[in-house]
Amino acid sequence: MNIRDKLPYSPYVEISLDNLLHNVTQIRSVLPDNVGLIAVVKDCAYGCGSAEIASVLEKQGGVEFFAVARPLEAFYLRESGISAPVLILGQAGEDEISLGVKQNVVFTLNDIKDIKDWKECGIDIRFHLHVDTGMNRMGILPSEIGEIIDQLKNAPTLHLEGVYTHMASADEPDTSTVNHQLSKFTYCIDQLRAADLSPAHIHYGNSAAFLRFPVDGCTLVRPGIALYGCNPDPAQNFNVDLKQVASLKSSVVKMKKVAAGEPVSYCGNYITEKETWIATIALGYAHGLPRFLSGVGEVLIGGKRYRIAGNVTMDYIMADAGSNPTINVGDDVVAIGQQEEETITADGIALRGKTIGYEILCNLGTSIDRFYTLNGKIIRHDPGVIF
Repeated sequence: MNIRDKLPYSPYVEISLDNLLHNVTQIRSVLPDNVGLIAVVKDCAYGCGSAEIASVLEKQGGVEFFAVARPLEAFYLRESGISAPVLILGQAGEDEISLGVKQNVVFTLNDIKDIKDWKECGIDIRFHLHVDTGMNRMGILPSEIGEIIDQLKNAPTLHLEGVYTHMASADEPDTSTVNHQLSKFTYCIDQLRAADLSPAHIHYGNSAAFLRFPVDGCTLVRPGIALYGCNPDPAQNFNVDLKQVASLKSSVVKMKKVAAGEPVSYCGNYITEKETWIATIALGYAHGLPRFLSGVGEVLIGGKRYRIAGNVTMDYIMADAGSNPTINVGDDVVAIGQQEEETITADGIALRGKTIGYEILCNLGTSIDRFYTLNGKIIRHDPGVIF
């Protein structure tokens, strides 16, 4: 399959599964041999597409556990043929729990009040207990662990399989928050074990935590952003060789000679200094190219960098190709990714916008097609949801 034959003038996302598997190898290289992975594939696998990402990780990456945010994401993985356990990190309603139990889905106990509701379901429910040790978002408080234990002793249909917490500031250099949170987390685990409620799985290592701190006592870690080739903080080096998984690409759809002193794009913020050629590219913020790149971002065409001329629009950007361009209609354009020897990374874009790579990846448009490559060949094509 040739992408350009199929989509000659449309933007698309290209997902390198080879780079994904490379990142898994890099992640394992910094972990003890007895620590497994619970791959976080929530929210469309950070914009990369959860079904194919999970499938390759399960079949070739040796990943034995997955995590998602919502029940519908877990059900989608099951419909897509994923058989490994799936942990739902967020809340679930009664009907979702009933369906999830039938599909080998593991739930999260985020609130002590949920125990009563779960018992009333009258079915065996497997779950991980989420302890809030400092994020102040989801999870039970350490002060509630005694009441949790009392209620679980009288809940034979509820099966505690794991305990986890979420590190709030592990990506900050020289942070003291990790040890502070771990002391609270360890206290809760000790209380559970003393009550003969020993969890089989313990995990607190998100990407920032396990790349920067020991994961003593963990049976699993939860790689998310590192799987997809970005650093937890784009401004820092986490000393691991990650490769970018997602690329955002398109093509030149028009070349136009423009006189000197002419405005380009909305608001006329870009004025041509001399007679020049403007390359119009079928790519905009509807497809995941941030508007903050207006006038400052770059794209790759023919292995060279070209500045975005004027404001990023919904469906198009323009690049100043100069007075004697070597660019032609139909040429490939890379907005995120590598072309010849040049690379534009999601982390680099994030730094320009004072944000993080997570946001850049998650904003990749679902209205455009995704192509998955493995061993240099396209193995899957997912059409975008246009309407």
